[in-house]
Amino acid sequence: MTPEHTPRPKHTTQPILPSVTNTPVKAGLASMLHFSTLLCCCHTTIHMLGDEIKGYLIGPMHAHMFLDEFLPKVKLPGYSNINFTPGAFQSTLTATSELDAYQPFVKLDLSIYSDNYSIGCGCSTIEISIKFKWDASLDTFNDLFIKEHLDIPSFIHPTKSVKDTLGQITTYTSTQLGSQYHTHAFSVLIIQDTAHIIRWDQEGAIVTTPIKYGEDQTLAEFFSHYSQASPELCGIDTTVTEASAAEAHQAREQLDLQPMVHMLKTSIPCDVSTLLLLIFPAPTPQGYPPVGHATQAYAAYEWHSHKKFFLKDSWHINLDSILSEGEMYRRLNCAGVHNVPTCLAFMDVPSTAEQKTQPV
Repeated sequence: MTPEHTPRPKHTTQPILPSVTNTPVKAGLASMLHFSTLLCCCHTTIHMLGDEIKGYLIGPMHAHMFLDEFLPKVKLPGYSNINFTPGAFQSTLTATSELDAYQPFVKLDLSIYSDNYSIGCGCSTIEISIKFKWDASLDTFNDLFIKEHLDIPSFIHPTKSVKDTLGQITTYTSTQLGSQYHTHAFSVLIIQDTAHIIRWDQEGAIVTTPIKYGEDQTLAEFFSHYSQASPELCGIDTTVTEASAAEAHQAREQLDLQPMVHMLKTSIPCDVSTLLLLIFPAPTPQGYPPVGHATQAYAAYEWHSHKKFFLKDSWHINLDSILSEGEMYRRLNCAGVHNVPTCLAFMDVPSTAEQKTQPV
């Protein structure tokens, strides 16, 4: 396979490099393999994440429909097609073990990074995680719906080993989204000759039908589409950028942070004509499933007023019938209720259609 394509447009800002630089890889003694699915050494968090995420998975979605919906060619100006030859992944397909399959498939050790930053290996900069399993019994997803307990149709295999695989890939995504500002993320699960592409956001995950990637070019097309897509389509939250050296230095001093703490910034609408420029430390993953409000809280520094603020970052339910948290604080303040914090800004940050969650 010889991909011939136009490189994806460069980010307008430098890559965001949070303080987390480790990646959950399986290396070392068995007793240290926290992300392993081996019963003797896997961490209980893996099992719990596999259980919790099951109710938030949708699929299987046909792989071609998946690309047309989430990485459509119509939104890839100047798209260059790939030259795919059946058998291009033959070295991977003939591997006898999971470890032997890594090298011929990709040489980035199962992680894909932006061209802007490809030094080292870390969850704080990864864009796509790729997980291999070389045992067909560990395939989490079934092409046809099967009946689980209580006769509820499901495309997820009910076995314990499969649940562990699901927990493992969920852990990788949780670590990635917990250490970056993304609106969504993609990952790939490969079981020998079969691949599934997964799109994750705060509402859940959407899984493709099985792709026989040795014969079917859909997986190769996915990588081609992704590499030529805009940052917004790829899931990068462009409302958060890296603070300049001067902004970061002043914010660290005011917030009493160590010199090595990585600083980010975002602009929040205070009213129709005023923006607060807040500078705050990069997030660290908390180990929660990648669904829900994803609430983070920081001490932040406002650049223009030179004041310190409490910043709460959260995904909220987008329904007119639900009163926003900020509006609730405003009404309580206006009513003179004691011991209620003053909320200065609570409007949604600007975003594009590609950055909204996909209802599941």
